[in-house]
Amino acid sequence: MKLAKYIFVMALLLVPFTAQLHGQTLAAAVAGSSALFVEAGQGAANNGGGVQVNCAWWSNTSGQNFVTDVRPGVPAGQTNENGNLWVVWTQAGGSCASPGAGSQVYAYINLDSTIGDRCLFAQPSCTLNTTAAALDPGSGSLLPGDVITPLPSGVLTAFNGASVNVAATDIMPADARFATFRGLSLCGPLSPGTQFQGLGYGPGPFGQVISETTFGGIGGKSFHVYDFNVFGTDPVTGAAIPSYTITPVGATPELVIVNKTNAAGFGSASVTNVNRATLALLFSSILVRTADVIPQNFAGLAAAYSGVTAISREFLSGTYNVFEHSVPNNKELFRSQEIGNCTNGTNTVISNPLNATRTISQGGTITTGTHVRAIGTGDVIKAGANTVDSIGYAFWSAGNFATNTAYTVGNLKYLTVDGVDPLFNAYTNGTIPNAGNGLLPSVTLENIQNGTYPIWSEIRFVSFAGGLAGAQQLAAWAQSQVSFGGGATQPDFIIAPNLNVFHSHFARPFINFNATNTASDGTRVCGAGSNPEDGGDVGGLVMSLQAGADYCVLKNNYGLAGGVGPTNTASFGVLQ
Repeated sequence: MKLAKYIFVMALLLVPFTAQLHGQTLAAAVAGSSALFVEAGQGAANNGGGVQVNCAWWSNTSGQNFVTDVRPGVPAGQTNENGNLWVVWTQAGGSCASPGAGSQVYAYINLDSTIGDRCLFAQPSCTLNTTAAALDPGSGSLLPGDVITPLPSGVLTAFNGASVNVAATDIMPADARFATFRGLSLCGPLSPGTQFQGLGYGPGPFGQVISETTFGGIGGKSFHVYDFNVFGTDPVTGAAIPSYTITPVGATPELVIVNKTNAAGFGSASVTNVNRATLALLFSSILVRTADVIPQNFAGLAAAYSGVTAISREFLSGTYNVFEHSVPNNKELFRSQEIGNCTNGTNTVISNPLNATRTISQGGTITTGTHVRAIGTGDVIKAGANTVDSIGYAFWSAGNFATNTAYTVGNLKYLTVDGVDPLFNAYTNGTIPNAGNGLLPSVTLENIQNGTYPIWSEIRFVSFAGGLAGAQQLAAWAQSQVSFGGGATQPDFIIAPNLNVFHSHFARPFINFNATNTASDGTRVCGAGSNPEDGGDVGGLVMSLQAGADYCVLKNNYGLAGGVGPTNTASFGVLQ
């Protein structure tokens, strides 16, 4: 039995090499975050320029594109995670319909950060699949400005069934592993005195199916909580996990968005800002009234109030974890978006899909707030636009907030957080920029660049050796599509070379991420020759590169092995 299992695992580990046997070569099979999906695809299709050069195909057909966790023991019928897919290939002396033998193929499936990380680090890695046949015409409009080409058979053969070799992520691999650990742990504190809670979606290694709430025109999506490691051996197969490289791409904010259609609720002109304490309590079943975000005297027991619908993401998404550890689950508040949704000491979840209500009624005025879950950025925005007095969060990009025929994005406005604007140098009325309102050239992301806006993250590619060249190429291509100022259409993130701040890294508790579990801020902070970037950083203290480098100088290890920068080993706290 053990021999059969070993042969099965080794056979699957060889999958990435099969693509090289065909006329086209698979350069990258990417799974993960939506934050890089559009720019990486456009950059690949445009070969880093402004005009399409390479060939592209994409599909948003439901259920057509998926990754498969091929490890033994995955529950029957629950091996796949679905997502939109783009594929780009070079012509290599041929044509789009018949590319030459040297054609390079890049494929990217849009999932979420932790699933992308899991699909890379699982051993064997997930396979990338489509049910599309050769010459499939594709569907949707996933790469605006580019032209779709029917899928040639050689290109289809190159990526279909190949192993994922690059993860796209807006959280570090250690953060993704920790999010999974929380999800699979018994409900309640992970240890005495910790701010971190187990969520009760186990037992592992293959946990429960997590569902999306049906409301606001969305519903029906789901995802799986499956275990993986980023160091050592796979928890299912025991196969060794290869070393990996992190390729920084840029940094982008999360917008806090509200539905503004009720002038007596979030549509009030007085609703422009929310502080982190209030925001955390709206998302952790304490505060339920839109009036709570307005700095004002108590309106009274008998006043008219509007109830809030708080929209959380799935807890494996990078978006969720950036918000979770920057706002409710920071060192000040010790809350969580999942608090109260499971029975302590068990794997019993109270509401799945999440659909929790809280009512306050002293004095006769009854107000009920609702807490629900949306899976994917698009569904947060759609449900938010369709639900009166809703509040949610989503990573900024021009594509995410583009005009959509399925909902009215103009129903939404964004808020400053702690008085700091995420997009512009100064706040006006919360109108979200898009191609139709002429505001995109005015987006600066200045308060991401200077680190004062509190909810932001770096976006990265993570790869094993076989996918490193592809990851680096996609990073450069994605950066090439970002622009600011006059004529800008995609001021979506600060590219990594221009980012002057960082989140301090730290050792995530309860998990292993390298041989000594030593976190490092990386060579960007401590100089070439210092320890590579490792550990967690979501919710880490924000510092300038100058300050971080000076800390390394203080420790006499700038540019030297063992240099890690200001991490959790420093003599001061590095968590927000």
